[in-house]
Amino acid sequence: MKNSSDELYDTSALISACKKRSEGLRGYTTILNVVEYPPSLALRGLRVIYPTREDYELAIRLQIRLRRIGRAVGAIDLLVASVAVRRSLEVVTSDRDFKAIAEVEPRLRLRPIEDKRS
Repeated sequence: MKNSSDELYDTSALISACKKRSEGLRGYTTILNVVEYPPSLALRGLRVIYPTREDYELAIRLQIRLRRIGRAVGAIDLLVASVAVRRSLEVVTSDRDFKAIAEVEPRLRLRPIEDKRS
C-alpha cells in the first residue's frame, strides 16, 4: 500500500492495513472511520480529522446531486469524500460508493485498492 501524507484512508483501507499488520500509515482518516473501525487507532502516524460544518454542507450538496441521478450513498462516505475534497486529499478505498460520488464531484481524487475481504 503506497503511503503518502496527502491521502485520506477510508474504513476499507484501514481494515486492509490492520489485517496486513501495518505498523503505521502517513496520512489522514476521519473520526467517522475510527468509529466504524476502532482498531485503526493502533496505526501510528495516522492523523484524525473531525468534519466541520462546511464538510457537512458539502456532503448534503453531494447527496442532492447523487439523488438526482438515482445514486444515493451512505452519509459516512459522503462526509469522508467532503473532508477529502475540502482539504485536497486523495481517498484510499475499496468502497465503490466513492466512484459514484466522483461522478458528481470532479474534485474528488481516488486511489482504489483491491478488496481482499471477499
